[in-house]
Amino acid sequence: MADGGTSLLAPVIVIAALVIRTALTELRDPGSARRQWAFAVNARAMAAGATVASAIILIGGQRFGSAAAAWALLAGALTAFLTGRDAPDPTSAAARSKEQAVSDRQIAKVLAAVGVPLTLAGVAMHILPGPGFPSLIIGLALLTASLSMAASALRR
Repeated sequence: MADGGTSLLAPVIVIAALVIRTALTELRDPGSARRQWAFAVNARAMAAGATVASAIILIGGQRFGSAAAAWALLAGALTAFLTGRDAPDPTSAAARSKEQAVSDRQIAKVLAAVGVPLTLAGVAMHILPGPGFPSLIIGLALLTASLSMAASALRR
């Protein structure tokens, strides 16, 4: 594997591992994924994550290409997670009264809707000459997360 592929593979594996960890935690403790990903509805956290991701792409995008985008996604998500840790619990009564609650089944549908095309694109790019392995890993991780969230929603 070329040096660019190796540098792209590391953040993709970390992103996939984090998504799978969320899925497994959701199976053991239904509703934990919503608490863990509460930073996604926090505007300040998402702005901080987008700023970090944009800076990484601007600095390394020209030289490192898609590897910089994968690292930017990972760094932006981790920054948003750390910035949004002080967000209120989305399952609390106060948070539910402020915002329309999104069900676990709806989140699972969105994850599956993103995971299926990514997996198919990864398979096609892996069969054809191209770097399809990172897309395949992320797609399969999203599908795993969507299936576990759907399963935990059915158990309730």
